Amino acid sequence: MLQKRLTLIYNNKVLILLLGFLSFFINYHYGFIGMMPMDNTVLFNGGYRVVKGYKPFTDYWLVTGPILDYLNSFFFKTFGISWKAFIFHSSIFNSIFALSSYFVLKKLGLSNLYSFIYSLFISVLFYPVVGTPFVDHHSTFFMILAFYCLIFSLSPKNYNYLILIPTLLLFSFLSKQTPAAYGIIVISIIVLIFILFEEKKRKEIFLKYTTGCLISLILFYFFFIITKISISDFFQQYILFASSIGEDRLLNYSFSILNEVIKFKFISYYIFSLIFIFIFLKIKKSLTMNDLYILIISLSLTVILIFHQMISFNQNFIFFLIPFLCGVLHSFCSKNFSKKYFLIISISICLFSVTKYHIRFNEERKFNELENIDISKAVDAKIINDKLKGLKWITIIKPDNPEKELQNILKVMNIFKKDSEKKMLITEYQIISPLLDIYDNSPNQWHHPSVSFPLRGNKFFETYKNFFITKIKKNKIVNIYETQENDDKIITRLVLAENCFSKKRLGEMLIKLKLNYNCKELK
Repeated sequence: MLQKRLTLIYNNKVLILLLGFLSFFINYHYGFIGMMPMDNTVLFNGGYRVVKGYKPFTDYWLVTGPILDYLNSFFFKTFGISWKAFIFHSSIFNSIFALSSYFVLKKLGLSNLYSFIYSLFISVLFYPVVGTPFVDHHSTFFMILAFYCLIFSLSPKNYNYLILIPTLLLFSFLSKQTPAAYGIIVISIIVLIFILFEEKKRKEIFLKYTTGCLISLILFYFFFIITKISISDFFQQYILFASSIGEDRLLNYSFSILNEVIKFKFISYYIFSLIFIFIFLKIKKSLTMNDLYILIISLSLTVILIFHQMISFNQNFIFFLIPFLCGVLHSFCSKNFSKKYFLIISISICLFSVTKYHIRFNEERKFNELENIDISKAVDAKIINDKLKGLKWITIIKPDNPEKELQNILKVMNIFKKDSEKKMLITEYQIISPLLDIYDNSPNQWHHPSVSFPLRGNKFFETYKNFFITKIKKNKIVNIYETQENDDKIITRLVLAENCFSKKRLGEMLIKLKLNYNCKELK
């Protein structure tokens, strides 16, 4: 009887179903706890914009992932515009990522149970740290699937997976430029290594990968045809301006190997452990080409994500690499070491670090900057609209009085709704427009000076300024509303001269700017 029960527990289909269920609901649970208004609501509004027929780059300035707006619009059209539909989106992707990791780890030779455990750990540290759909996570998701395809193409050789890689990298790039761009370069080098060393399959590898590249180019072309996005606007905003941000960060980044090793100490442990295994197998002359490929793929993926994290302004989110690398290490240890001391230490480190980062990022919501805040003070966001029902609202802005913050948002919503004149809303609370079902006419997807749009002195500022003014004139905007508690942080004054508007404060949170079309810039 016990044997039958154990067989059932370890059954592949049972574990797959359980993994899919758990990885979905882990993210679904944490996606409703706390938020960072700008980061967590920007794509909520992006999905709403597309539902209403507006186009990225053409109707609003965008420097990150257009595909996220379209994916969110799909979930909104399917399930209705609500926080539940929003979190359903990211939870589905967390589940797919966990299941993909499960099959990859099985491919590496791990048992059903170990593959399940490591994949579950991966799902705990992947999407739940932020909870909501997020451009970095989606870009990473698609890029890692591309790396997984490289592993799937190994023993037994099945290079059909190479056909999928360029399309996955395209989706990754349309989610965010980086880490996708790094993945494109590194994976192309790895495929070239395949071509150089797999003499008998050289032609097949080349044809399959080339076919995949052609398919991705065709899909890229149809993306513009279907969405009717301006290619010139896409290139100007998503490629040229966005790349200038990356250049500035690279030039100003102070790099120290020791600091990065300490910062990512647990990931570094597995990097050095895999390098040790490579040296060990090389000395024993038992290193196979498949072993070499797996080590190259795993370490390349890790280095890419560390590099991306280094020059990113976001909180760390790559700790899901720990259980993945431990799984890879486990597969090598099982095949090459009779004594299990090294493996036991590695698994212990994995268990400790997964627990640590789960508490810090999931329970304490560090990614959303709520680590040192009493989350128990959160209140149900249905106070402002039933579409947010279940969302436990608490932010870094008013952590001691989240209900007052929601009441302020309600005041903003009422004022904006009652204004019958042509208006624009610039806010980090990008749930307001979808909740009111009123298009905000904002020129930007999100409002992070110098990051989401260029400032004076940047070579793309005049292009952005013309874009901003064109939107004002085209939509005949009379009033611009900004949710600012500090008059010095008004976004509009970064683009327009002071004589182009008069300002009036409407409560603690809101400023109303009445435009003056007689000023030089608006004539």
